Amino acid sequence: MTEAYVTGTGQRLEVHDRDVCVGRACVVHAPTDHRMRGYPTHWRRDRMLMERICPHGVGHPDPDHLAYVQATFLDQTAAGIHGCDGCCRGSG
Repeated sequence: MTEAYVTGTGQRLEVHDRDVCVGRACVVHAPTDHRMRGYPTHWRRDRMLMERICPHGVGHPDPDHLAYVQATFLDQTAAGIHGCDGCCRGSG
């Protein structure tokens, strides 16, 4: 089963049901308290990656989604590469 989710940038997506991710971090249902949690989400269909859009308009991989991708899929070392302005590290 799936449920509807609207990203912070207004995209309408079908995502997994809440019961699928119970007990673990989830960008949609249970984000951790990371520094970008308040930034709007944005789904990058071309990279199959949820991003957080910082106040400067730069897309940074959401830490919770990135951890899931890196733990679940083989050879995803490049998933975190992005045009960074430092906001995800706290220096932007």
